[in-house]
Amino acid sequence: MASRTSNHELERVRIALIHSVELLSIEAIAVAWFTPISVATLLSRVGPILLRLRKLIFACETAMFGYASAETGLVESLENFRVSPSELAASAFVGTGLLGSTSVWVRSVSTSELALAPVSLQQISSRLLALSEMQQPIVRIEKYASTGASSRFIVYIPGTENLGLPNSNPLDMRSNLQLMAGGTSASSRATDMAIRRAGAKPGDQVMLVGYSQGGMVAVQLSKQSKAAQLDYEVSQVVTFGSPVGSNPAGALPNVLSVENKADFVPHLDAMSNQNAPNWLTLEGNVAKDPLRNHQMESYQQIVRDLGNSGEITVRSNIEQINQFARGEGTQVLIRLGQTTP
Repeated sequence: MASRTSNHELERVRIALIHSVELLSIEAIAVAWFTPISVATLLSRVGPILLRLRKLIFACETAMFGYASAETGLVESLENFRVSPSELAASAFVGTGLLGSTSVWVRSVSTSELALAPVSLQQISSRLLALSEMQQPIVRIEKYASTGASSRFIVYIPGTENLGLPNSNPLDMRSNLQLMAGGTSASSRATDMAIRRAGAKPGDQVMLVGYSQGGMVAVQLSKQSKAAQLDYEVSQVVTFGSPVGSNPAGALPNVLSVENKADFVPHLDAMSNQNAPNWLTLEGNVAKDPLRNHQMESYQQIVRDLGNSGEITVRSNIEQINQFARGEGTQVLIRLGQTTP
């Protein structure tokens, strides 16, 4: 694009591309639901088109982030400016798209309690399983002391919980489609708000742990962090059963993905995760039925089986996650919400 291209023009092109991805995704879901065509056949036909559209969206966002970085630097010089860079990014890059956007809110549902830092992938997956079993749009946020005045946060994000009409739960199908299109969603914006509500500030390190849609939220926020669009730094991401393969490894921090070979959900974006130094994918095979293959219980079993078999060896990716936080900290539960138009 020419250097004189404006941020407004880039946003207009980006929204048009998101429209296309959302329409194609909706049609693909309808075809898979109402016709006998196999998921593999559908993905082989639709996947390459979605991938090309995602790359175009990512190119637009990369250019837009460049504009936003300059604008953020200007507004921070104003003494009475009260909007943080991450709030500015959230307002600037809300993907309106075909499905529209919503305002989001968060509310604490527990007081601060003692937490012990997890020291293994098994402990991390157990905490995410317990959160998922609540079947509520709630994130668990743990805070641990780090060097100097900085802190480390571990954020657990559940998966999709609302497949029906839009309501106050942002972990819905609309957020799924927006995240699949490569944009922000109500669930990602609300999670960012919850992290800041829990006290994350510049200089703090954050590890995001997400199941299904929660993993897509984690990757979306990590991309924003990598592009310097968040106050805090997302340095570690762990996903379970999430379709995140279409994201370029270079735009992400250290990522560990756990996938079930019998689960089609991680492959909805028709792309395998990149084999890169900062991205490790662990696979298992728990075959029950299409629904249970995707449940967090199956992923907990995969992690347990990998641990018992010794296949989880000492690798730098896993060690960074296991050693992310140490000792005692605090934890809070924060509810995510949205106001539908």
